[in-house]
Amino acid sequence: MYITGLKREKKHLTVVFVDGELWDRFDNEILEQRGIKAGMQVDEDFLTELKFESDYKRAKDRAMYLISFRDYSEKELFSKLKRDYDEAAVEKAVARMRDLGLVNDLNFAQKYAKELLFNKHFSKRRAEFELLQKGIDKDTVCDILAELECDAVEQIRLLVDKKYRLAYSDEKVKKRAVAFLQRYGYRWDDIKRFFDSCYD
Repeated sequence: MYITGLKREKKHLTVVFVDGELWDRFDNEILEQRGIKAGMQVDEDFLTELKFESDYKRAKDRAMYLISFRDYSEKELFSKLKRDYDEAAVEKAVARMRDLGLVNDLNFAQKYAKELLFNKHFSKRRAEFELLQKGIDKDTVCDILAELECDAVEQIRLLVDKKYRLAYSDEKVKKRAVAFLQRYGYRWDDIKRFFDSCYD
């Protein structure tokens, strides 16, 4: 098997042709480091290894780019990267981010829990669901949420005041508000307690 052509594309990629047929796209920097040129004799194992190196570098670069904007959990970052790169290369890239301290599930969970409760005003039940979806283990989620004091009725009051002010006087709006609050994970007992308190 011989490399018969190299065609540069956008986004730092080069198409590699082997025996006259397109083999795959590789990161330019990896090709340069390995001294890949037309006319080189290669085998399938070499090309597979080269592809892994390319995917690992690109997954790592992409991970660095993503976490420069916001925090990610390991699962979330893995899922995002897996759409475009080899799974083994993505696992290695995520592990590298963890080793560098750039991805930390505990720190992520602590920040995200506060955002869900105090910015979005989710219930603790809904916050637990969202954290589990991000790949945070249940024990960690329970410990973090147990440390955060959050009054369900006051949270409901903030949401209703912000989104459904007419719920205090309009029964149809109140029904929509109740459905909304249930989607946010609030139990009927807390919702009822809130509306009952409005008429005391």
